Amino acid sequence: MELYQLRTFVAVAEEGHLTRAAEKLFISQPAVSAHVKALEEELGVVLFLRSARGMQLTREGQALRAQAEAALKSVGELVSQARALRENLTGVLRIAPNTDPDLLRVRQLLDVLRAAHPKLEVHLPQGSSNIIIEDVRAGRLDGGFAFVAESLPLALAQEVEAVQLATTTLHVVAPAAWAGRLKGFGWRELAEESWVWYTDSCPCRSLLERQLKPYSSTIKKVAITDYEGTLKALVTSGAGLGLMHQAEAEGWEKSGEVCILDEVEGLPIGICFLHRKDRASDPALCAVLAALRQVWGLAPPAAQDAPGAC
Repeated sequence: MELYQLRTFVAVAEEGHLTRAAEKLFISQPAVSAHVKALEEELGVVLFLRSARGMQLTREGQALRAQAEAALKSVGELVSQARALRENLTGVLRIAPNTDPDLLRVRQLLDVLRAAHPKLEVHLPQGSSNIIIEDVRAGRLDGGFAFVAESLPLALAQEVEAVQLATTTLHVVAPAAWAGRLKGFGWRELAEESWVWYTDSCPCRSLLERQLKPYSSTIKKVAITDYEGTLKALVTSGAGLGLMHQAEAEGWEKSGEVCILDEVEGLPIGICFLHRKDRASDPALCAVLAALRQVWGLAPPAAQDAPGAC
């Protein structure tokens, strides 16, 4: 029995579908089928009932899933302990920024990590908050940044821990040429304007909907995106209004490409760092959390609040 067979078994059990499991594991669907078949042959039991709708665990599969998950967790703990025994941390960390690296203090974070652990390689794949949350949960990322609306908490998977680093505000921005026309507008008037909108899982959408829905049941959406570059391009081109975090909005207003609508208050939103709870004692992740506390001036977690944490 191979570890990759157990990983595939658990992935198919979680997703209930061969194709989604293949995408999650970054392997082909035939490879997923082959792993499951080989494991079933070795164990001598049928793990899944196959149908046009997907893969459903058999009674035997349900009984063995917990043991497979426990085995994979034990292997992960073994790897973490082995890394802790090394004098210097090595390997690759995948940490995803969700917005402007300057706002997230990514440069300062890397400087602290390089000084303490020069052999630790950090990869920074850019993503949006909702995608980063899922990738952290699934283990495709070691950690990542996300916006979390304090007044509308983001639904995190139970496996994911969110460490709040700071709070910023989101401001309504418009094309610079619209400044005169929108002078004095409040949320009631803005609800009738066109907007560059967000996907369902984006916390910015929930904040914005709460402000606009009392005045209009139908929002004029010129486009839906989670990518800040697209939002900037559409707003500056005159397509509609959008939300930008404070530092970004002020920078673009200074350049003369957008105007901030000061008549409506900024919407507070938390800047958070996410990681899996079961990796709280992993040495590499501990190094990142320690560096974040240093960069953001945060107090270390109280032992009673974070058992097993760094």
